[in-house]
Amino acid sequence: MFYFFYKFVPSSYVRCSLLYMKSFNLNKEKAVNSLLFVVNQLEKADAHKTYKILYFADQIHLVRYGRPIIGDTYLKMQYGPVPSFIKYVVDNQITELENVVSKYGKHFIKPLKEVNLDYLSETDIECLTESINENKNLVFDDLTDKSHNEAYEKAEWEIDYFDIAKAIGADESVLMYINQQMVNDNIRLA
Repeated sequence: MFYFFYKFVPSSYVRCSLLYMKSFNLNKEKAVNSLLFVVNQLEKADAHKTYKILYFADQIHLVRYGRPIIGDTYLKMQYGPVPSFIKYVVDNQITELENVVSKYGKHFIKPLKEVNLDYLSETDIECLTESINENKNLVFDDLTDKSHNEAYEKAEWEIDYFDIAKAIGADESVLMYINQQMVNDNIRLA
């Protein structure tokens, strides 16, 4: 998809570039606090379930409000979409975020700090809670099957946000709104 943008120049508008918008920007604070929110809500949080709950929460939020909650890059892995930044946090591969969660028993996650709800909007919490309630009791195979939707099947590696929205029925008007939000998310003022 190609998008034109115009830069304001005194007394005229000049086309100055052709952009390719591919994704939303990662919001690290929302990502970390979304992770903590989910892990704190589950009785026994495993990585697979946590990743899928975050994926479905982002999917719901994307279609309802035109943007994902965290803006992470979802990767096509064997057992479904995995949020790449979140996976690095869970695996303690980001030095400054080693105090967020820890893994135990190979697949389980426990929080090392409290969630800071100041980083999450009401709509973020609404969609995270909805995804938790819908998915917390699903077993591994059911979560895997549910996450192997059209967006997952279409992807080679990175899962496209437009495909994520289409997988739960987003129509053209919703996709146009998502596109506008994506462009806005990528605008940087000098």
